[in-house]
Amino acid sequence: MVRTHRPRSKSKFLGKRHHGRGNKKKGRGSGTRGGVGRGGMLKHRKTYTLKYEKGYYGVHGFVNKVRNRPDVINLTHISRKIASGEVSKKDNVYYFRFDGKVLGGGQLYYPTVVEARSFSKKAVDKIEQVGGEARSISGAPATAQK
Repeated sequence: MVRTHRPRSKSKFLGKRHHGRGNKKKGRGSGTRGGVGRGGMLKHRKTYTLKYEKGYYGVHGFVNKVRNRPDVINLTHISRKIASGEVSKKDNVYYFRFDGKVLGGGQLYYPTVVEARSFSKKAVDKIEQVGGEARSISGAPATAQK
């Protein structure tokens, strides 16, 4: 049998304690790779990062933390306010004004005229089902908005 490759001889380091690896512990297992995972990416593994993981460093994009979200209220909360006596009543109809958006969560049990900036489709349907009215504060007819 002909051997084409001969394993490298370690005769250069025979009789030595460290085999050219510094401390004897460093030659075992993973050795001194400079950390686990992303360790050393900024120093001795920087070329790998720059070549294969472009965009790893730096700040990317911007997220505005101040969001312009309107105030919202569900029909359930309006019903609770009516039951607790916080809403005024005139001619067997309650009048509720809210500076935001009315959502259709829950049920409305009393005929109520609700004035708000905007309404969801469900909210308009449920208000009219009970015999109430959905009015937009800006003066335009109440339409369902997203």
